Amino acid sequence: MTLRPRATEVPELIRRLGSRRPRQVDRARARLSIIGSHSVAALIVALEGDNNRVRTHAMPLLALIQDARGRGPLVAMLLDRDPRMREIAARCLARFPSPEAASALGRLLRREKVRDVRIAAIEGLVEQYDGGQDDAVRRILDVLLDVKEDPKLRATSMALLPLLRPPARRAVLRRLRTDPVEDIARRAVELESEGDPPARDRSGIETLVKELASPDYSAWNEAVHRLANAGPLAAERVVAEMRRRAGDPEYCTRAGMALKALGPKRVRVLAEALDTVDEPLPLQVLVEVAGVIGEKPLIYRLKNVIERVAPPADSVASSRFDTMQRVRAKAHLEPARSGSRVAIHDRQSSHDDGDRRLPVEALAAIERIGKKDEIPLLLRAYLREDPFMRGRIAAVVRGILKRERIRRNSVSFRALPVELRRVLESILARNGRRPPRRKRQR
Repeated sequence: MTLRPRATEVPELIRRLGSRRPRQVDRARARLSIIGSHSVAALIVALEGDNNRVRTHAMPLLALIQDARGRGPLVAMLLDRDPRMREIAARCLARFPSPEAASALGRLLRREKVRDVRIAAIEGLVEQYDGGQDDAVRRILDVLLDVKEDPKLRATSMALLPLLRPPARRAVLRRLRTDPVEDIARRAVELESEGDPPARDRSGIETLVKELASPDYSAWNEAVHRLANAGPLAAERVVAEMRRRAGDPEYCTRAGMALKALGPKRVRVLAEALDTVDEPLPLQVLVEVAGVIGEKPLIYRLKNVIERVAPPADSVASSRFDTMQRVRAKAHLEPARSGSRVAIHDRQSSHDDGDRRLPVEALAAIERIGKKDEIPLLLRAYLREDPFMRGRIAAVVRGILKRERIRRNSVSFRALPVELRRVLESILARNGRRPPRRKRQR
């Protein structure tokens, strides 16, 4: 969980994003990504400033944290005057698969004049389609099949082809095989003649693992898809390299994409990694991968993760942030998705700590499986949180009351301290009936 920070803590880290010293920037990025949702508001404010170095790093952090509040500001950044800022915003918005993000990238592709920004929009639409937004495919195909379009943009659009179903892929390749642009036609013939990717040896896998760090979208995206077809050695090498680059949030995110693509075939490797990895960012990624894959052996291992990263009961925090904050919260959330209440005592004790704040993931877990006895803990947390988190806590409290069929005037609430009763009354008052409409005067 997160210790209550001083008012200057997160702003100071964001200020360091503008440093000209790469090590200082990397440390600030890693720290902010660990803080997670509690840094989102300040990162959004940073996008409104005029320091492009800060904004360049703030947008990828919003994409990494994956808080829904970051999507709207990234859409707004697509209208920035600086083409470089629009390009970065498009790449970051791609990490938010949603109809709104896909539509915004489609609009950018239509109106944009700068080639690099349009390429970023296409790459973003490919990621949106890969994330389940089927409507994005039409915009990509419009570019790919338009012989009057910029050849470089059309070549970028060909990243869609491995994601299509075989019949659709063959139909598009047949059409491109006779394309008037020689490079497009040659690439289509090559793709059509390719069979299943051959098994890769150690040196080939090493190359792909390193390509995950490439600044070129097509290079690292290709590496993700090729690693998905490799053997267990690929999973082991991705985890090892992710640990080596534990301070690089972008690499850890791409490594997570590769591990998710490997799927349940590599459960043993992932289970061993959950038991041994102790770096915050890589362990957070592994917990997310375990939740996406959903295999029971991995979900059950999350209880061990919670116990392993939980601070000792008699420990005194030496810093304002617990570096395992989001790891612990996400490890609670994934079992909660399936209705499990494992490690319930750890979660309740963390909520009852008056010096710590709740991450959004912890609230999501309570929302799914919270019971009556957790309402007082939520009310205490309400008193120390910011307005955004207070709104989330209020919604969770109302959800528990409705799901557990607890009356507002329940006898158990009468034993609450006066301050907590007032909080509960204010939460329930917001969900009360609307006042009757006034009759129109004739």
